[in-house]
Amino acid sequence: MTESSAAAKTQPVILVVEDEPEERFLAATLLEETGFRVIEAETAEKALAILRERGDEVNVVFSDVRTPGQIGGFELARIIGVTWPRVHVLLTSGDAGDQPSDLRMSATFIPKPWRALDILTLVEQAAGYHTGGAVRDAH
Repeated sequence: MTESSAAAKTQPVILVVEDEPEERFLAATLLEETGFRVIEAETAEKALAILRERGDEVNVVFSDVRTPGQIGGFELARIIGVTWPRVHVLLTSGDAGDQPSDLRMSATFIPKPWRALDILTLVEQAAGYHTGGAVRDAH
């Protein structure tokens, strides 16, 4: 195994679930440039299909609450909690009515608009990973 393939194996994998292409691209680019491997999905159903195939690889799911299709972000978080309990879920929404009251412990809610530093910090914490890049302890 080469050094670069060994490093790729240790990089956390983040599944970004967002139906708006610009927002998905922004989140994916931000995470990739900080050292994460990213898988993208437009819907919760597609995210579940990816998890069924590659769930052992995925560390964190970063999903919009409102996605097209039968399953939304809150339901996606509940399914992940039962089926892949080690996968952490970060949910985001710009709708003030989307304040979760029953999320499981490993799910975190982030209101939109979110800041890049906030997302990086939360993803690093959820993945148990430190990039050693732009995110540093300010203390």
